[in-house]
Amino acid sequence: MFAPDESCWIGVLRLSLRIPGSRSLKDKRRAVSQVRERLKARKNISVAETGHLEDHQHAILSVVMVANEAAFLRSQLDQISYTISTWASVLILDATIQIARPWDEMPQNQYDDFIDG
Repeated sequence: MFAPDESCWIGVLRLSLRIPGSRSLKDKRRAVSQVRERLKARKNISVAETGHLEDHQHAILSVVMVANEAAFLRSQLDQISYTISTWASVLILDATIQIARPWDEMPQNQYDDFIDG
């Protein structure tokens, strides 16, 4: 049952990054880890490396936030993208933002069969 004033939005920022000067996976993981830790220290977000896992000069990072307003999410994710673009350790090749309401796209009872066995 939903509250009458309930509003839940999920925002995903997908960043395609190049790591200049990286000569190994160890160098890349160090740079990606720095980005992840710097972001998590500033915002209440989840960050994961989701692509180019074995490429030592490229990475795909996914940054996820949950909020009760879509405009707030877009603003925050835009700000995160801009902030990363000012850091010398990585270059943003592409950035995309996707915002959705989770219950608008799935049936309310999606997990009922799973829970009931």
